[in-house]
Order: sequence, then structure tokens, then C-alpha cells
Amino acid sequence: MSHSKKTKRGSSLFVESWNAKAKNFINECALCGRRGFSPTILEEGFVHPSPNKTDFEHNAIKAELSAILEPLALDELGRCDICAKNMDK
Repeated sequence: MSHSKKTKRGSSLFVESWNAKAKNFINECALCGRRGFSPTILEEGFVHPSPNKTDFEHNAIKAELSAILEPLALDELGRCDICAKNMDK
């Protein structure tokens, strides 16, 4: 049985089991619980073209997180933009 049949939609075996460092780049809203990846992985300096281990790892993190999640920016209070707009009214 392939591992894709054992994981829920929106999750990844790579992120959950094989690469725990990828969890550092997952953001979760403190109010609504919406999950997404940190927009910092889309910046140009996240993956360098040199072939060392860290760059390969960052490239894999970027590919996996962008495949299963959408970007989610959080403010200093840990709120997504939708919750921040609703609370600041």
C-alpha cells in the first residue's frame, strides 16, 4: 500500500515523519486554526543553487509545503489576515 493512502488530505508523510524541520515553516492562526506555510520559503534566498545538503533539504521543504498548503502570513499576535481584519473592526 502506498503511503499516500495512509495520510489525510492536506498532510504529508514527508513533513510528519521524515523531515521534522519542515514543521518549523508551517504557520497556524491562533484564532481560527487555519494552517499554511510561512511566506519566507517563497523568498529568493531560501534555496541557494549550490548543491550542499541544506539547500537540497530546503528545496524539498519548499516543494512539499507548497504542494499541500497555501501561504499564510501571520501578524505579531499570531493571527491570519482574515481574523486580524475581523478583530480590528
